[in-house]
Amino acid sequence: MADSTSSQTSLNPPAPLPESDSESNAQPQVIRETIESLAVAFILALLFKAFVADAFIIPTGSMAPTLMGAHKDLQCPECGFSYQSGASSEFNNVTGVPNGSVVTETICPLCRSIDKLDKTNVANHRTFPGDRILVSKLAYALGEPQRWQVIVFKFIEDAKTNYIKRCIGLPGESIKIWHGDIFTKKSSEPADRFTIARKPPHVLNAMLQSVADSNHLSKPVVTGQIPDNWQPSVASPAASPAASPVASWSIKIDSDAKSSKSKWNASITNAPSGQPNLLRYRHRVLSPEDRRLLAQDQPTAIARISDPKAFRLITDFTAYNVNIGDNRLNENHIAHIPEFFSKIDGDHWVGDLAGEWTFSTAPATQLVRLLLVEGGVEFICDIDLKSGVATAQALYQGQKLDVFESSKGPSGSLQGSTAIRSGSKHVVRYANVDDSLRLWVDGKLIDWGNGAYNIPAALPTYKHLPTQLDDNPLDAAPLGFGVAGGSCNVDRARVFRDVYYIATNNSRFIDTPNHLQIDDKSYQAVVGNDPWDNPRHEVVFDLGEDDYFPMGDNTAASSDARLWAAHGQPGRLMIGRAVMVFWPHPWNWNRIPFVPNFQRMGLIR
Repeated sequence: MADSTSSQTSLNPPAPLPESDSESNAQPQVIRETIESLAVAFILALLFKAFVADAFIIPTGSMAPTLMGAHKDLQCPECGFSYQSGASSEFNNVTGVPNGSVVTETICPLCRSIDKLDKTNVANHRTFPGDRILVSKLAYALGEPQRWQVIVFKFIEDAKTNYIKRCIGLPGESIKIWHGDIFTKKSSEPADRFTIARKPPHVLNAMLQSVADSNHLSKPVVTGQIPDNWQPSVASPAASPAASPVASWSIKIDSDAKSSKSKWNASITNAPSGQPNLLRYRHRVLSPEDRRLLAQDQPTAIARISDPKAFRLITDFTAYNVNIGDNRLNENHIAHIPEFFSKIDGDHWVGDLAGEWTFSTAPATQLVRLLLVEGGVEFICDIDLKSGVATAQALYQGQKLDVFESSKGPSGSLQGSTAIRSGSKHVVRYANVDDSLRLWVDGKLIDWGNGAYNIPAALPTYKHLPTQLDDNPLDAAPLGFGVAGGSCNVDRARVFRDVYYIATNNSRFIDTPNHLQIDDKSYQAVVGNDPWDNPRHEVVFDLGEDDYFPMGDNTAASSDARLWAAHGQPGRLMIGRAVMVFWPHPWNWNRIPFVPNFQRMGLIR
């Protein structure tokens, strides 16, 4: 018992210290723990920043429109389309300090109206900073950069500078840029082994750029001064003549006088069976001079501008690169600046296009046809509205081509199942990009393989040139939508183009003269001759065994591997992969400050 008691006595707590002594010992302990916690957090943050992820801000527009540098975020007052225009010219390229230049006027990429800015009275006309992005450093610690990924790296010619571009070429490859596309082969292989580099579907969709949108029409179209770009096409000569008048598409545009919004609709009723009745897209661009002539109501000019068969080729025009600063203005208006005239359109024909249509069909309608044309080849996709089966084929001068790649050799068609049926509403997107056909229905990619085709394999003498025939507009109307055996309403029609990679190995980005203006010359006379077949459309780069070939999405305004002396970027200088835009600029709203542009938040494709 004594041992037990002794033990019990020894466990009794000591007498408490005086209150003042207890507080004096606790305070240093709390301060020490706080300092240790902050130090650990700081070390973890440094480790995270060094090895896992880091945040960067985009300074320039070389990756526009995927990523924005200093820019204007605008809505066109004429057609209502939202777009961005670069404003990096307002800052010194090296220091980032404002240089006194101010962007005062921009141009809408759709209707091409010149938009005057009022940064004094309109807060959102001021310049916004570049996108803030998150870069995964762990990505390239665990693996290698892949083609089409957006990468961040130390610039080979100045390791203190971080660059962000898209990875186009991989180590040990030869890269060929030809007619806006990328071709690759192993450097050791012969020249005839070049094959086109195709973008994955998610990257393709992210890189498509808007060309036209029926939800955003120019004022001359809404008021009826010039025809809408979408017009009914005459029946194909191969179609048998109808005994009764053939049903045709009707275009209706309802405008709101109080706003720039308009409602567009195209409809056809009781289209006959057989050859589909097509709605064809003809690209038109109104220059400032065209608008002036329309305003003056000059009959000769109006007749030329309003000709429903008038068109221009779709080009690599990039509105982000076109703006005017007030340090270049005098008392004359911007419309008198000659160099601005040449900027209302691009310098290169773009044949890689996509169309998107929101449409509904009446019950028992038989077929929907989608059409894309590139270089005189018609890529037709017919969707059977009873079974939902989509079948794509390629025609050249009316002859079906066996050009689609398959495990059994060249095939004459692609085929996939869709959810489209008559009597329902759908959104379809049909793309011809990188020598591959893709089809989406209600946002879902249709499985018919990779859609790859090879035209030269079937036509050895084929030239990739825009073409028009007397009985078929072909590249003069490169998109079409049609139905057979029923009725249809189209509520929205959109046109997109792919990025056009300019073939150059110096600071001169225009590789051919601009032969896109169609005046009194015939279309064939302008685009069927030597300027479109000039070898300056092609340039080849050879990469080392550790070199990557980065290029900007904004290829007309990007300092990238095409222009660098080394023509490559060593893998050892890679920082990481750009994964997301986590903080786009905030809108300048007085009542609710610092509200970010949520629409631009998301993963970087």
